[in-house]
Amino acid sequence: MPPSPAVARAVDDLAQDLRRGRYDAVQARALAKRVAETLIATVATASSEASLDDIVRATREVGGALAVVKREHFLVGNVARRILRVIRDEGARAAADRANANAAGDGTTRTPEAMSKKLKGDVIDTAHEVTEEMEAAASHVAAQSGDFVTSGAVVMTTPSAGAGTGLTEAFLRDAMKKRGGEGFGVIVAEGAPRCDGHAMARSLAERGAKDVSVICDSAVYATMPNVKLCVLSAVGVLADGTALTRSGAYNIALAAKAHSVPVIVLAGSYVISPKSRDEDGFDRAVGLGSPATALGYGEKGADPDAVVINPALEYVPPELISVFVTDHGAHCPGFIKVLLDEMYSPLDVKLLDG
Repeated sequence: MPPSPAVARAVDDLAQDLRRGRYDAVQARALAKRVAETLIATVATASSEASLDDIVRATREVGGALAVVKREHFLVGNVARRILRVIRDEGARAAADRANANAAGDGTTRTPEAMSKKLKGDVIDTAHEVTEEMEAAASHVAAQSGDFVTSGAVVMTTPSAGAGTGLTEAFLRDAMKKRGGEGFGVIVAEGAPRCDGHAMARSLAERGAKDVSVICDSAVYATMPNVKLCVLSAVGVLADGTALTRSGAYNIALAAKAHSVPVIVLAGSYVISPKSRDEDGFDRAVGLGSPATALGYGEKGADPDAVVINPALEYVPPELISVFVTDHGAHCPGFIKVLLDEMYSPLDVKLLDG
């Protein structure tokens, strides 16, 4: 069942925005919402004669096509799996209702068109609830800050998104409100070559943080003995508890391990993926940033034939992570597989056949 022309255009537009990097530096929930809306439109525009299998197949095709545009955006495929779980659950519920009605001798019969219409309506309603849940994920993660950030502690972090918008910053701002006048210290690694840490530190200071410092990335190890907690943010989480983060987080996690400092990783449930690093496309760090941020084009003294590799993302293995803080609560890395079983169907781990 091919998607409608309107859905096909929406998929093409979203794929183009992903390739252009429009969602590389914005809050993840904005991308999650757009993907969910595209998939909901796929269900809504399905033929009135479409069966459950037809709707599942169409959703898998659209979700799979979007998921491979940029593999580092784990949430694209994850949102598709969440919507597919909704479709399968609603289909199973509808089948159970029909079976119960037949067993009770209810003579009411529905045409295939009527059953398809009801199924689509139920799926769309539940999918909208899932979308609202994803939009609220950041606030649910931030609300747990009081369980980890104590008064007088020194917290080290690194920028996760634009100033004022990142999950890490929201988490720390919530902790500031809970601790009030007692406060705590924040050390921000600058995150070269973009050096977004300066903007993040300024944003925290403007919002009331009393003790904020910025350090260069090479000073992380030397500063770690003064730190009580490291707070990182994940772009994606793999099935074995490995976190995909912005470049610079691995440096902090290694130093924290050497000094026995706990590391918490913030992650909305929509970035938790059933994929593993031994699969195609996940056996290496993914996502390279523009060389211009590391070495300006035509910069004086630069070798014109220089090859500049600027990793934008890197993996942090589970042995360096103390706990994941998600909108479903705080969990150790080994518990990620349990969350996956709750959120996705094992039938949808692989979205595209072949």
